[in-house]
Amino acid sequence: MEIFLFIFPLLSFLLFQFFNQKIRSEILYSINILLFGFSFLLSLYIFIKILNLDKDLPLFFFTLYKLENLFIDLSLRFDLLVSCLLVLVTFIGLLILLYSISVSKNYQINFQINSYLSFSIFSMLVLITSNNLIQLFLGWYLIILSSYMISNISENRFDSRNIFFENRVSDLCFFLSLYFIYVFSNSINFDIIFKSFQIIASKETISNITFSSFYFVIFILLFSFLLRFRQFYIANSRYDLLNFNSSTFSFTLYGLYFPVGLFFILRFLTLTHTSLNYLNLILMLGSILSFIFLILLVRSYKLNKLILYIASAQFGILLIGLSLKLYNAVIFHFITSTLSLLIISLSFGIITNKLNNEQDIRKMGHLIFKCPYMFLFVLIGFISLLGIPYFSGYYSNQLFLSQSFLINKESYFLILTYCICYTFIISYISFKIILVVFLGQNNCNIHLYNKIEEGSYNSKLILFVLSVLIIFSGWYFNNLFSGNFGENIWRLVLIGGNEYSLNHKLNDDQLLFETRNIVCYVGIFLAFLNYLIVPKLGDNLKIKNNKLFKFYLKSFTSYDFNR
Repeated sequence: MEIFLFIFPLLSFLLFQFFNQKIRSEILYSINILLFGFSFLLSLYIFIKILNLDKDLPLFFFTLYKLENLFIDLSLRFDLLVSCLLVLVTFIGLLILLYSISVSKNYQINFQINSYLSFSIFSMLVLITSNNLIQLFLGWYLIILSSYMISNISENRFDSRNIFFENRVSDLCFFLSLYFIYVFSNSINFDIIFKSFQIIASKETISNITFSSFYFVIFILLFSFLLRFRQFYIANSRYDLLNFNSSTFSFTLYGLYFPVGLFFILRFLTLTHTSLNYLNLILMLGSILSFIFLILLVRSYKLNKLILYIASAQFGILLIGLSLKLYNAVIFHFITSTLSLLIISLSFGIITNKLNNEQDIRKMGHLIFKCPYMFLFVLIGFISLLGIPYFSGYYSNQLFLSQSFLINKESYFLILTYCICYTFIISYISFKIILVVFLGQNNCNIHLYNKIEEGSYNSKLILFVLSVLIIFSGWYFNNLFSGNFGENIWRLVLIGGNEYSLNHKLNDDQLLFETRNIVCYVGIFLAFLNYLIVPKLGDNLKIKNNKLFKFYLKSFTSYDFNR
């Protein structure tokens, strides 16, 4: 039955390619939604099946093709990590599909989104269920092909020669990393590679730093992903996410690539989890990425930039968690933050669509009266993302913090400082967006503002389902990720063993959580001060003419001096 998980999205793609002239569009869309719904239900079935396995390691294989004489074994790998990603990917695909049909009235755009999204989901499923290097290679390049198709939907027609060289370097690094993994282990099968690496891995010493050849190769594999992912941040390229007119394109692309980057690290954790040098390198990489995107967030006012930078900063935090070996906390936080970013992106997608794809939040405002439901959905998404009790993000943030401080007591002050800075900036920026867009002065085009109506019933139903998940899923899945059971089962899945068990005494960490919450509330209060209270004081001519106050208005608020 598991093979139908791949057949359904592939069949959907083929229907759009070969039967678009023979089947009415309404029927074709209905069939596509039905196939995606079956894929999601089947992924839930696999997840439940994994949880009910009577094995120490929740894992099973679905054989596609096997010849023992030629040592050929093509099979699908299903474990707890894979099943979680299957549910997440198929669920997001189904929601984006329903959202695009209910929001966009452009038949051609809807047709292409339905077609290429189906192929993208198929590509992701091939990658995350891969059991050998060949399947991994095939899945990755199918994802690259699907991203190229999706980028062609938009109106971006920029020159892509500036990213050609970097993408070719990425391809070379990816191919060589897989090749050397095969050379070192003499096998393409993951299980054989994972079992044999400690015996056959050669040790090299450079500048008194000892590392295994495997560590270097796996880092090159991650580097190839980062180099390929960089294309979405290069201005004037066909992949530039900031030039896409629809949030559907943007979230489809970074909704595909973020899980891939995480998967590349998690799949090969067995080879790297014992190397402190490799983990320190990942820690440095995650810290640099999150720091860069936090700086970009502070001075940005474009809605697509803000959401993309928040998502990218979250990815940096996940890398930091992986370097600290917080495996269960990382996966839990990835799921909750992805759901939060999804509801935020889709809600703002409806708003920008009504405002003729306007992205500058300073040209919005006072939308709470026009879009009260969108305000509520965005608020739920940001509250969960910030980890405010008792939404899903609260449980994942709590687990993330408690584990990081228990493991790294010697770096307590450093982690606490970084946590406070990150929490403050994210909370400040999140409510800056909410206040300027929904509660600030109306700076919208008056003709567009008068015509604004909230999304259709279908789009609001989709966002309502997401909001219910965001409110209750963290509480429901908390037992799967937290506690000694959660930590041990995820270590068993990801590295094949449990090095140690943490004694979780969350009550002893209440001061830590309270400090984080206070910092979060301070950031929210400062956002209210700068974007709601101070701009109203700026209308007073006496205060406004004060040079220091004028500098404050210009630097830290969205006050319009031309009004």
